[in-house]
Amino acid sequence: MEPRIEYIKAAPPVTISTISLLGIPLNEWVFISTIGYTVLLTIFLIRDKLVYPWLERRRAMKRANYGDR
Repeated sequence: MEPRIEYIKAAPPVTISTISLLGIPLNEWVFISTIGYTVLLTIFLIRDKLVYPWLERRRAMKRANYGDR
């Protein structure tokens, strides 16, 4: 288990170093990460505020319809 933790700890610096070697400077890396993080937060917000309540209402309607039989 210990080697996994060490690999996880080393992943961010290694990723940034590799991307810097590929020609993407650190400020652009931060910009790309921020865009990705914002997209993920938007997806989770939509899922929690729109999709889950809609699914729950749908399940409740199905329970109500099957209860009538």
